[in-house]
Amino acid sequence: MSLLGPIEATVGGQPMAVGGLGRRALLAALAFNLGSVVAVNRLIEVIWDDHPPATATTKLQGHVCSLRRSLVRLGGPDAVNILQTRPPGYLLCARLASTDLARFDDLTQRGAGARLPEGAERRVAALSAALRLWRGDACVDARSAGVAVVAASLDERRWRAMEDLAEAQLVLGDNNSVIDAMEPLVRRWPYRERAWEHLIEAHMRRGDVASALAAHDQLCEILAGDLGVAPGQRIGRLVSIIRASGQR
Repeated sequence: MSLLGPIEATVGGQPMAVGGLGRRALLAALAFNLGSVVAVNRLIEVIWDDHPPATATTKLQGHVCSLRRSLVRLGGPDAVNILQTRPPGYLLCARLASTDLARFDDLTQRGAGARLPEGAERRVAALSAALRLWRGDACVDARSAGVAVVAASLDERRWRAMEDLAEAQLVLGDNNSVIDAMEPLVRRWPYRERAWEHLIEAHMRRGDVASALAAHDQLCEILAGDLGVAPGQRIGRLVSIIRASGQR
């Protein structure tokens, strides 16, 4: 099952029609907790937020039955065991189902285990593979409030992986890739100082002092205007190095 973008499900290599928003929210909640029971009350909360209908439990059972019919139609009788009833709720069987989120977590853990500078190539390989799994914002087509909270945390892990990748690419001298990745990231999330730091350093390493200082000035303007603060010490030290090098 794919969560890192619009929700998608395949059974035996065949795409499965997931259904409407309620069914997508149900599948997302179960997939976030692959192999663990999610209680009926929690699933109702995820699907209907604070306004469940009086027949919510019955409707939830209907969603489960519909998903099981789709699983069996594509995967045969045994596929019904993918979505199991386990008091006090339901679970997706980790032995029979997999998610791109679990794969992403495995790859990012591998990347984190590759220490810099000696592990830069291993980190780049692992994190590049992890980021290729993303097809857009997480669960973008099932944004109930309950799904949105978890999806936002997944998106944050994506941005963090991008910053970790950029750090390793700087070690390898791949400055252009860092700039290509960090420029859109800071446009979307302008308060991410670590992304700005990587962007400034990449310009510096290319010998483009003017672009490095321009990025720093833009960050200062954003932080001062929006938050009333200045960049942190790491960026301050980096810019001091850049200015000193420009005076030689």
